[in-house]
Amino acid sequence: MMRFRDRVLFLVLAVVDRLFSTHCVQRELDRRWRRLTKYQAQAARIQNDIERLEQGLEGLHLQLCLLYLRHRHVMDVENWLRFETGDSEEAGLDLLIEHLVKPRLAAIEMQETAPGHHVYCLRPDWRAIAAAISDPIETLEPEILAWLHQQIANRSQPIA
Repeated sequence: MMRFRDRVLFLVLAVVDRLFSTHCVQRELDRRWRRLTKYQAQAARIQNDIERLEQGLEGLHLQLCLLYLRHRHVMDVENWLRFETGDSEEAGLDLLIEHLVKPRLAAIEMQETAPGHHVYCLRPDWRAIAAAISDPIETLEPEILAWLHQQIANRSQPIA
């Protein structure tokens, strides 16, 4: 839909074209078409940048999940994949659910141990996690990368 100002402009240009055979309407249309093409190219570049940044951000989220799991593994070798309700680590569990469970890189099982008290058991699919971070894997710290390979070797069980 054209603005009133544009309608008046094209009306005046059409009158000038009719009176003096100047082709002003065509030149104005060509000028606007070039601007539109330039803006569309800029929009496409911006969209590509957004997609690239989103992929990078997802890779960083996966790395953060690995760092968090590595930390839990170091702190409690036996129960590092178990999360209890009311635990101070619930924010970490939310992070893992968002970036591992939802994209099917891990599964989670809930067990009710007492009324209103639940234990969540995380079952990561280590091979799928490694495949998901294959692009930014060079940016992983060597210690985390070695730990990931150890998890793949020890617990390489696909999610059922």
